Amino acid sequence: MLIAERFVLLALDPRTGRLALPRRDTSADLLCAAGLLIDLLLQQRLAIDASQRWQTDTSLPSSNTLLSAAAAALSSTPPPAADDALRRVERRLAPLAGKLLEGLYRRDFLHRQRDWRFWRADALHYPLRSLQARNDAVQFLQQACDGGSAAGLGLLLLADLAGVMTAHLDARHHERANRLLLGLNSVDAHSELYGLALLRNALLA
Repeated sequence: MLIAERFVLLALDPRTGRLALPRRDTSADLLCAAGLLIDLLLQQRLAIDASQRWQTDTSLPSSNTLLSAAAAALSSTPPPAADDALRRVERRLAPLAGKLLEGLYRRDFLHRQRDWRFWRADALHYPLRSLQARNDAVQFLQQACDGGSAAGLGLLLLADLAGVMTAHLDARHHERANRLLLGLNSVDAHSELYGLALLRNALLA
């Protein structure tokens, strides 16, 4: 499962089927775009040059259409910096959160319901169908607090910026998570976590 999909499961209100981000100024689409960039980094389809520009390799095949579209969004010249990479993916794949929810629905992780009082895109909502999928995402987040996983740290990053981390972690795990995230402030350009650090800085700016 994609990091972006795990994030959506963590941020979803399981009863109403809507994304519930405590921080009202947070864009779900932008955080989902960051999730896809994290997935591309993990697949080594993104490289960061000396000027912090993101170079993408579109020659590697992917079975996921959203990842392929995200890679294509970064392939134009000049190569983007982290903030521009986020905006490109957000714009190209909009509405990205909705597409991730729809994908989870097609795989039977979510229900799909429509509020017939409205004809807008947000009239659709996706109550939780698979409690196991949600529990797996929470367990993945908790295990990330032990460190050692770039994928786990990426999910911690998204959950923290969305304001949903405290809903899934106890005090002990939360303290560990904060230490790991603060550690991104000191990674250098040779670290495998460098891309995560740049993404975090761009999202916090």
